[in-house]
Amino acid sequence: MRPCMRLLCIALWLSVGQLAHAELAIGAPNNLTLPRDGGSFTIYDTSGAAVKFKFDHLATLFNVPNFLIVIPSSGTTPAIVRIGLNPSVVSQFKPGSIYPLALIFTTVGQTPESTAGITINYLGPKEPPPSILSVVNGASSQPFLAPGALMSILGTNLTGPTISTDFDYTASYPASVANTNVTFNGIAAPLVYLSPNQINAIVPYALAGQKSAQVVVQRFDMVSATFTLPLQDTAPGIFTATQTGSGQGAILQHGADRQFTYNSADNPAPIGAALEIFATGAGVWTPPALTDIFIDGAFFKTQPVSVTIGGQPARVLYAGSLASTSSWSVLQVNAVVPDGVGSGPQQVVLKIGA
Repeated sequence: MRPCMRLLCIALWLSVGQLAHAELAIGAPNNLTLPRDGGSFTIYDTSGAAVKFKFDHLATLFNVPNFLIVIPSSGTTPAIVRIGLNPSVVSQFKPGSIYPLALIFTTVGQTPESTAGITINYLGPKEPPPSILSVVNGASSQPFLAPGALMSILGTNLTGPTISTDFDYTASYPASVANTNVTFNGIAAPLVYLSPNQINAIVPYALAGQKSAQVVVQRFDMVSATFTLPLQDTAPGIFTATQTGSGQGAILQHGADRQFTYNSADNPAPIGAALEIFATGAGVWTPPALTDIFIDGAFFKTQPVSVTIGGQPARVLYAGSLASTSSWSVLQVNAVVPDGVGSGPQQVVLKIGA
């Protein structure tokens, strides 16, 4: 009897081992298109057992970036797995296009491990092309621009994500961000800030001498209607505290304590105080700027600069770039509050060139 008993023990051991082998599966549907199909599916073991699993990796054939959020990323079968979208990623996808990813799940603590996968497609909603409503000076919010000026394009569907850019090792801002670019007479503009309703950029210096510009915004293969506006050699605009182009100027004043503070109704400037006024629209520098950012080196000049405060001419101490690693588009003018100016709010007028 003993040999039979031994064979019986071996047979039982094999049977238990087969029952313990997990087989993961994805409940129907095993191919989701988001956001159309909601965003959840069931993961289970084919035998109905409770098996630990985890999200293992992504698989893609098209170098699609990961646009999915998997919740939970691990658990015990059977379980409902919910899929969310990463808005910062999908906002950069081409509208109307399909982006596929495959999610691969594996068992935990099982030998051999079992895997199951599901394909998730993101179908970008179709959108209308970019639409330009206005193009204005970045400081004055008026439709007066010059080469090198900071400017704002206001409109709809201008781009996908909201992005603030920075200059690169060549001291230049990018000309294309999130598959969006802006051209002036076909010349790409350096981009400083992008959002669906506003793009801040720099008018290309290559437009020097031209009297008008045709502005176009392109996102992927969608192109806005052309927006035409006049160009001037200079287009002074003083930056304001409210960033609306009017009201209190964003002006610093030098105090008796040798500290600079912002001028305001609660902090008025005395006669003889030195002011720092910040503006854009100075036009072409001499010698011409070759990058978007001033680094250091030679002395650069603007066209003639003058300032009046309260109708009185103010002595200009300095007119030039802010400092090293600052934008050529921003002009700093240091001026002195002249004698004979009354109390209260006073108009500041900046003239550059003609």
